[in-house]
Amino acid sequence: MSQAHELLPLVRKKVGNFLYPYGSFPDEDYEQLEGYESDYFTAEDDDAPGDRYRAVIVVSAEKLIPLFLDLCQLLPERVHVVLERASEDIYTERDVFLSESEVTREQFIEVFKAYDFIFTEDGMLGLGAFGRDDPVEVFLADHKELVVFAPDLGPVRALLEKHGLQPRKLEYYYERSHTHLALTQYRGLRGTQYDYLSVADMLRHVFGLSLQLDEDQNLDDEGRPLGLVPWRAIATVAPKRRARSGRRQNPSYVQEFFLSASSRSEARALVEKQLEADSFVLQSLEELFRIDVHELPSELRPAGTALEHPGIWYAGERTATDVHWH
Repeated sequence: MSQAHELLPLVRKKVGNFLYPYGSFPDEDYEQLEGYESDYFTAEDDDAPGDRYRAVIVVSAEKLIPLFLDLCQLLPERVHVVLERASEDIYTERDVFLSESEVTREQFIEVFKAYDFIFTEDGMLGLGAFGRDDPVEVFLADHKELVVFAPDLGPVRALLEKHGLQPRKLEYYYERSHTHLALTQYRGLRGTQYDYLSVADMLRHVFGLSLQLDEDQNLDDEGRPLGLVPWRAIATVAPKRRARSGRRQNPSYVQEFFLSASSRSEARALVEKQLEADSFVLQSLEELFRIDVHELPSELRPAGTALEHPGIWYAGERTATDVHWH
């Protein structure tokens, strides 16, 4: 980490009139122009809404929060929440989470307000919301550009004009050499409210977000099959309920596993089988991602032929957690 990064949050990058977020900025002294571009967008995904207008908006960091909040007023009353998080999986750049059920627009806005600093400053997070029947979407990406999809561009343009923004041809700083940083990489920003993994985990539980991956396939970002690979799993587990336990709360624990599997579903089944043998049950699989075993400490690396067949080669100690299983 450079000395400049160690000095933050007292110093951050500003070129000309453009203030960059703490977590995403160009490596050169490039002055990003403010404004927006729009086009008519056709989704490639069959499950996505039909043709809509798309606007990509770039503003200086100090203007992000009020602009995002105003754009959210274009959303319908009930929305689905989408979260992008820098992935710990060695074959995936970003993890995408989506809420299975709708929440109110105001619920979404209130959570954003509670954590607006990390959402607008951390280079590892993206957050947005969209309507199903009313296909408007507002998304704040990890470079902190704002992306809006809407069937009618008129209200979007009117709002952007109120913020002093005009349509123009833009050259985006993030298409040049640039840096992404987590807020916790800066001295003085080490609390959980600045930790993108902790905030993403909170969002997943509050909004019931699920990872958008095929559980039965094992592919990289390019769609190439990977076959049998090593994984790391972090699980919340609980002892099997005994018949005489009545309505008492079962204690919960966090447990870590390292294993070989050919898919997420196979990895989950291996963890459940191991817990069954230990008289425990899987409460939730908090994290499951593919790893490079050469980056593990020597005591955690698999021995012999462990990587040649599915199975768990390491099960960690259980640590008590304040989450209880009812």
